Amino acid sequence: MSNIAPNSSTDTAAAFLDEVRAVRRGAAALPGLEPDSYARDHAAFERLSDQRGLIAEHFAGRLAAMGDGPISVLSVGCGDGSLDVRLAAGLVQRLPGRPVRYVGIDPWPGSAELFTAKMAALGADELDADAFVASFGDCQVNETFDVVMFVHSMYYVADVGATLRAALNLLRPGGQLWVAVAPAAALNALVGVLAPPLEGHRQWFSADVEKTFVDAGIALDDVVTLDALVDLSSASDEVLDFAVQARLTPELLGPVRAYLDAVSVPGTDGGLRVPHPVDVFAATRR
Repeated sequence: MSNIAPNSSTDTAAAFLDEVRAVRRGAAALPGLEPDSYARDHAAFERLSDQRGLIAEHFAGRLAAMGDGPISVLSVGCGDGSLDVRLAAGLVQRLPGRPVRYVGIDPWPGSAELFTAKMAALGADELDADAFVASFGDCQVNETFDVVMFVHSMYYVADVGATLRAALNLLRPGGQLWVAVAPAAALNALVGVLAPPLEGHRQWFSADVEKTFVDAGIALDDVVTLDALVDLSSASDEVLDFAVQARLTPELLGPVRAYLDAVSVPGTDGGLRVPHPVDVFAATRR
């Protein structure tokens, strides 16, 4: 355990982060998250956060503004479909009989199977859903879409610019690209210190994605920040591992939990929550 008394001051949080750095200094990279437990730990983390609900509400509003004709959506890194099934259900319920094409891409077979099962469970004849087991770069998608979305999946691509351009090419004229990615805020300061490299590249955050949009000459319609909160006060060790994207060693648990206490803010119920914002970038294919 840490020997620094936690409080909410910026200086104290910085001291705990320095303690985490000191524990890691000179050590080999921590193990990453195993594919077979990633989805389970992700689901447990999401149950402690209000972010998914905020993203669903935000995207549902954008989808509602896209008219009442047939609509198609490609979700890159769809996971188990928990977010996508809410959006698909909203589309078919808002306008019964409206043809909806919804495609997911995820590299893990178990997640893609859950995505397909959840879509099928909606029992909507007007919904045509498929899932591809592949990374975005390897997936052969032979159709175009009204919306292509990346929700916390841009972190895992090696070349953000090439990925943005490929995504735009999958859009119909007037179609929209939505990228939801976390800023390098309090929680992700830990990710920056603790997470191992991803496929040979460092962790991307929203500033990297925004710079890549600019460098690629892709005009942004807007950037919206959703101010979510996550309750990590009593999270299991496995959920903490997901939060920092690495398997923590025992000597790290104390300073990591102390840092999270120090950066926490009061939630609406009076309990302490860690700020968990997400930036949503939107661009239209001209």
